[in-house]
Amino acid sequence: MSADTHFFDNVPAKLIACAVIVACLALGAIGLILPLVPGLLFLAIAAVVAAKFSPAFERMLRQNPTLSAYLDRTDGFVDLPLGKKLQVAALLCVKMVIDGIALLVSVVMRLVKLAERA
Repeated sequence: MSADTHFFDNVPAKLIACAVIVACLALGAIGLILPLVPGLLFLAIAAVVAAKFSPAFERMLRQNPTLSAYLDRTDGFVDLPLGKKLQVAALLCVKMVIDGIALLVSVVMRLVKLAERA
């Protein structure tokens, strides 16, 4: 976190971060309603950006092992060159999609097991 805090010291960076958070939250909410938009992905991106913006929020997210791993992967992101930033962002998106699908499958399997018992 310490490598990224200097990025959010200026006002334009804070405004951009807030705009990204609001946009991702809006897309995430839409994605929870419409199955074509990956809602959890955008909510996760909003959470990661908000965690870099707020140390208290980061401490709260770090209590979850999965979210803590995502935050660890984004440490030092601001200092990377643009090509590496795009590569890391793409890989994180792929990982989030895979984790989301795994979570969805586990929930569906639990529902199927509950339906079989009834």
